Order: sequence, then C-alpha cells, then structure tokens
Amino acid sequence: MAINPDLLKENFRRVTVENGGATAFGLRFYERLFEKYPAVKPLFNTPPEEQHKKLIASVGVIVSGVTKLDMLVPYLHAMGIRHLKYKTETGHYPAVGENLVAVLGEHLSAEGEFTEDMSANWQEAIGVVANVMIEAAEAPEKYADELAEHGYQPDGFKASNPQPWLMDA
Repeated sequence: MAINPDLLKENFRRVTVENGGATAFGLRFYERLFEKYPAVKPLFNTPPEEQHKKLIASVGVIVSGVTKLDMLVPYLHAMGIRHLKYKTETGHYPAVGENLVAVLGEHLSAEGEFTEDMSANWQEAIGVVANVMIEAAEAPEKYADELAEHGYQPDGFKASNPQPWLMDA
C-alpha cells in the first residue's frame, strides 16, 4: 500500500478539532500506552500533561513533512538518535505504533469515522517512520554528516532549538 499523505493530513486535522482536540488525543495516547505497555512508563520523565504536546508537535511535523522527504528524513534520523538518550529500544516502536493507531481509531470514530483504509494508511506511515528512526538509532555514526548538514548535533539535538520535536522552518 502506498501512503496517502492527504488522508494523513485530513485525519490529523480532525484529531485537532474532534472529540476534545489534540489535548484529549495526546492524554489518551499516554493513558492507553501506560495501561497496555507499562514497561515503557519509566522511559518518560515528563508528565503526560506536558509530554502530549511533544507527541502532537512531532506527529504534526511528520504528517506535514511526508511530502518533503528531504527535510523529514533528517528530522526522523535525528529523532531516532535522540531517542537513544531516552533509552528507547527497537521493541518499543511497535508498541507505540499500535497505540497510536488504536487511539486514532478511538478518537476519530467518536465524532466521525475511522475506516480500515485510514488505519492501514497510518500503520504504513508509522512503520516507515519507525524504520527510519531505528535505522539511525542502530548506526548513529552513519548519519553524522547528514545531521550536521541539517543543523543537528551528533546526539540528534539542535543547539539552536530547545524543542527538538519541532522542525525549524
């Protein structure tokens, strides 16, 4: 299946306005994640009331960047490398992806619909994102030049940006 960027964008727009908006979505994401995958809870030092803002911003960057791969891929490589600091393991990615799709389904079907096509589109997109992040996390040195070219430090952070989950314009 090819990823449908327009469908991702429309679904994400709906996340921000339906069923309590982005805050409700983000809080539910962490509530369900910690219920279903309690082993990941210690990886989060930021309370869900703050962490959800990073989630929404990151998903927003990914959704808007899906047609701008020259900017998105380095962002994802940096995010994968950055997640090494957070002790993220390769096995955590499927849990986060499953949780994101499940919460999207809950959230969007509360006021509208979340179809099998929408779910499959998100699963495909999340799989690609996870693979790109994992690829970088497994061999950060391979991406050092790319990161430097895009203003990232070797650890995936930007000295000029205290909010690495956002992409510079």
